Amino acid sequence: MIKKFKNIALVVLTAIIWSCGDVKKNTQQDQGSLQVKGIKVTAQPFSSEVKTTATIMANEQVELKAPIAGQVLAIYFDEGANVKKGQQLIRIDDRSWKAQLVGVNAALENAQKDYERKKQLLAVEGSSQEEVDNAFSTVETLKSQAEELKVNIDLANVKAPFSGKLGMRNFSEGAFLSQGQVITSLTAIDKLKIDFTMAQNHQNSIAIGKKIVVLIENDTLEAEIYAISPVVSADSRTINVRAMLKQKEDKMYMPGVFAEIIITTNFINDALLVPTQAIVPSITDQTIYVVKNGKAQKKIVQIGNRTKDLVHITEGLSEGEIVLTTGLLQVKDGMPVTVELIK
Repeated sequence: MIKKFKNIALVVLTAIIWSCGDVKKNTQQDQGSLQVKGIKVTAQPFSSEVKTTATIMANEQVELKAPIAGQVLAIYFDEGANVKKGQQLIRIDDRSWKAQLVGVNAALENAQKDYERKKQLLAVEGSSQEEVDNAFSTVETLKSQAEELKVNIDLANVKAPFSGKLGMRNFSEGAFLSQGQVITSLTAIDKLKIDFTMAQNHQNSIAIGKKIVVLIENDTLEAEIYAISPVVSADSRTINVRAMLKQKEDKMYMPGVFAEIIITTNFINDALLVPTQAIVPSITDQTIYVVKNGKAQKKIVQIGNRTKDLVHITEGLSEGEIVLTTGLLQVKDGMPVTVELIK
């Protein structure tokens, strides 16, 4: 019985010794092969982004000024109100011109009758050509006077040149306005002009109709480029660009607010991209580690544009290669590695 237990104990001890040997062997193998993660490089569309500040301007803005001098007979608008195109804003005293127009119209009617009568008499030699010409001249002169009076009356009744929002006024009914004195301001803000500049090396990335992202406060909006300056600034080597932003009805921004724009540049259809953490910078070169035949291989690469998470590799990398993204502080050129591919 005792002999039987001794044999069992011997078998167990032998199994333990062999097991410990396997663990030691596996540990040695794991220590010799670095456990890392990596990605398989595939060609994909890529574009970098340029972010810059922008000036926000009203789509239309004007200071309305008195076109003629005179006393203000009536004010038809409220400060800060919205008005439609053609809506009357104020009336400057136009009573004398209206009175003169009544007399001129009456004289014009008689002059036209006299002209017609003399033309008929000329046909039967009852009038001379000179009398007909003088009658015609009188008609034209009176027409000119009537038109001038109508223009003055129209100028005295100031109207909104376009739809928009009015500003303030600093006069009341009965005040005398000098010609050129400011009545109020008128601003159209249903659309906003986005004014910004781009470096000349990005000129191929801007085009009429291209969409850009506009950042105002906490909102991300979209605008469309509609005008590009044909001249590069000699001082800054930049190009002036304007885009149009259609305002939201529930939240409208005022011209002059701070804004930034983001525009995509340098679009590439088949770029080779790696995560930013895969780049190992040195004093003179940018390097990455790829896996070849189960071993890490150090490669010097040329990088292009980058985003927050990705770097475009322009030289030194081929599609299909596996690039290491972890273990970069421990890995050495030629070291065996075990790679877990990530997507």
